[in-house]
Amino acid sequence: MRVAYATMLYRTLPPAEAVVKLHNMGVDYYELSYDNFINRKGQEDALLEETQAALKRQGLLVSSVHLPYDKPTLDMLAQGKEGAVTRMIRWMRAARDMGATIAVIHTLPLKRSESAIAANVSVLGRLVKEARELGLTLAVENRLEGDLVGSSVDELIKMASSVDGLKLCIDVGHLNVNTKSPPDEISKASQAGLIAEVHAHDNDGYADEHALPMTGTVDWYRVAGALLHFDGQITYEVSCGGPEAKCDNYVRFLKMFNRNVFS
Repeated sequence: MRVAYATMLYRTLPPAEAVVKLHNMGVDYYELSYDNFINRKGQEDALLEETQAALKRQGLLVSSVHLPYDKPTLDMLAQGKEGAVTRMIRWMRAARDMGATIAVIHTLPLKRSESAIAANVSVLGRLVKEARELGLTLAVENRLEGDLVGSSVDELIKMASSVDGLKLCIDVGHLNVNTKSPPDEISKASQAGLIAEVHAHDNDGYADEHALPMTGTVDWYRVAGALLHFDGQITYEVSCGGPEAKCDNYVRFLKMFNRNVFS
């Protein structure tokens, strides 16, 4: 199992600086989080190019990239707007150029229904083809919002079963809000052989806190049991926006947690 750390652990830093910071903390694999781009609106294209150039200068590669998940873009995807598709493809090309093998995407923000699943299958089918040509695995993530399609593992499995090459990114924190037993849902997806990546973070069962494991209500030992034979990527998608010294301690804690629970 490959263990990656998301750049949202240093979410106030520019993307490349966050990767360098993780590298200097002894981390080997990185997920480029969209969170490091959110507060720099209007600079996205330039920032993507700067990030690629900076990582190339440093000799660093990322293992995965979280594609944009802002509602306007996903709404436009749902409406079939070419501009939104082009934006996702631009991000996937940047992901490929930065060394990523996985691109994570959210489902379309539609109310749960069979037609909503069909709409996702249509959009994801197109993006999977683009991803495959770039050498990427597209992994669709379970949503936080319980009333929207894609918040359940069953819905994700149905989508992936309809799109050749589509894989899943199972977000443990989102499952903790939407299900009574995240480990059982993880086992279901694992047995289907569809998981490419797992996002690991904790919460109180009500809010999407992206907190450190063991500080919320997730049963991490049962999660580890459900992932016993998993050979994909687990990403610590923990958010830190405080002083860098605090975020450094988050990384140190996650390393200890990983050794004790997943190693």
